[in-house]
Amino acid sequence: MIRAIIGALGALTVLVPDRIVAAFERVAVENPDDVEPRRGTRPTLRAEGVAVVALALIGGRAYALAMYVTSAFGTVLLVVPRAYRAIAPRLLYEDPDAVEWRPGFDTFLRLVGAAYVLLGVRELRRDRDAE
Repeated sequence: MIRAIIGALGALTVLVPDRIVAAFERVAVENPDDVEPRRGTRPTLRAEGVAVVALALIGGRAYALAMYVTSAFGTVLLVVPRAYRAIAPRLLYEDPDAVEWRPGFDTFLRLVGAAYVLLGVRELRRDRDAE
């Protein structure tokens, strides 16, 4: 079930990357009208979405490894969300210094991080149970 949800989210990322960016900015950015995503952001989102859909469809070891990587990223979000706030604007926006994060965004990042960690733990348990 979780793999299907992850695959559906990947498909949405492929089909409507502009809406994904807008939703992210509604949650994360205080001044979305004052910042412009980098030109490569939308194609990169689409490529990520294709990879997520493929991994969700393939399943198995490839999916498990992707969940372990996701879990490692989630650990960073959970423990040091300010690291994300420092790095992300430089990757996502033309003028990273213009990005103003919404108050409380760290809490959101920590929740996402916790969910990512749980995905990795779930896969680790499934691997152990399969042995």
